[in-house]
Amino acid sequence: MCNRVRADFEFREIKLRWDLVNDLPQFKPIYNASPGRKEADILTILRTAAGNEGRQMYWPLIPSYEKSMKLSYNTMNAKVERLRERRTWRRLLESRRCIIPVDGFYEFVGDKPPKTPWFVYLKSREPFALAGFWDSWKKPDGGTLESFSIITLPANDFMRPIHDRIPAILHSEDEENWINCAANPFDKVAPLLVPYPSDQMAAHITSTRVNNTRYNEPDCGAPVES
Repeated sequence: MCNRVRADFEFREIKLRWDLVNDLPQFKPIYNASPGRKEADILTILRTAAGNEGRQMYWPLIPSYEKSMKLSYNTMNAKVERLRERRTWRRLLESRRCIIPVDGFYEFVGDKPPKTPWFVYLKSREPFALAGFWDSWKKPDGGTLESFSIITLPANDFMRPIHDRIPAILHSEDEENWINCAANPFDKVAPLLVPYPSDQMAAHITSTRVNNTRYNEPDCGAPVES
């Protein structure tokens, strides 16, 4: 499961890193992003005819065919094992792939609250891309809501002591192929959905303040003594 991420960077970094064709003047870093935020404000990147475009979207994904945002099932994550089985994901495989830029994600360990939060990131400390899907939903007021889901995989050796799942982290050289749906059918990019190498990942325990989804301050993810 991946239900909390951090995107602590300036938009200019992301625009350069992913060669975006647009600006998002309203973008702000998010230190403790969780599903269900009222604002559709989590940065995602997709490929358009003009090039790579950054958009701010809602999490979790709201399928275009639903009549309400209140779903009876969970679309926060898309399990790789079920992408071809579930209608929710199957119809998005060929044309609605995206990436979600982050600099880390949180996992929570323990059977009872307060669970111990771990912040997981790359040893390089560089922003990286999570593979996902996006969709467009028509709101009752006639407007449009764009939303996304993050793909998850069975955990690698590094993550297994923390959680049995890991988000699908793409290698930088694979990101363009993933979002370029027109040039790459899903069968071609499906092999990219494998657990990231354990030796390139790191993690530490962080403050239980991040357990509160409303806490969104720069110290989210900072290490604390175990």
